[in-house]
Order: sequence, then structure tokens, then C-alpha cells
Amino acid sequence: MSAFLDETGTLITVSSSNPLPVAKISDATATATTGNGTITTGGTSQVLLTAKTRKGYWVRNRSSDSLYINRAGGEATTSNFEIKAGDYFETPIWENVSTKIEIIGATTGQAFGYGECV
Repeated sequence: MSAFLDETGTLITVSSSNPLPVAKISDATATATTGNGTITTGGTSQVLLTAKTRKGYWVRNRSSDSLYINRAGGEATTSNFEIKAGDYFETPIWENVSTKIEIIGATTGQAFGYGECV
């Protein structure tokens, strides 16, 4: 069985009679930029992506402990969105992706990769 969560968190089953919805975001060409970084001071929020108009972003946790991102524009805390060790996060289609994104990890030197499309 294939399924997905819609923007309200409802589980939607995908079938030939109920195909996966595809949304056209824009005809404009996007420019992708990628990078790698580390937590500069453990336990302290740092800016991952500045506020700007973008089509989406992603973060891969390359460390052995959880990282947290604040997707709403403020400082990141361990109460924000968790990206566990080795996991990957990509913005959902309905999310406002133009806010500043901050990241935090417990330990100095925790590694991550990231990218954005503008």
C-alpha cells in the first residue's frame, strides 16, 4: 500500500483510482545551491539559511546525534523540528520556505549538509 500525509496530517492512500497529487509550483527555473557545515558552538542556535524567497530547502544530518531546525524564523531549540542522526529533511510543498532557518546541535562540530532552490 502506498500512502502519504496531506497538509492536515491525514493519511491518504494512493491507488490507480486515487493517484498521488502533483502540484506545479512554477514555470520559472530554479537555481540550486548546496553546502556543508558544522555546529560552531554546541547548544547555541546558528543561522543555516537567511530569510529570502526560495522554492525549497533540505538538510541532511551527517552527525551521530540529533540536530534541530526552527522552520519558523526564530532561534532553534531542542523543542523544534528534530533531524535524527543520518536523517534527511526536505520542505513539504505547502510550507512557507522564505523564513530564516536556524539550526542547533548539542555538540560543537556536528556535521550537516544543506541546500536550497531559489
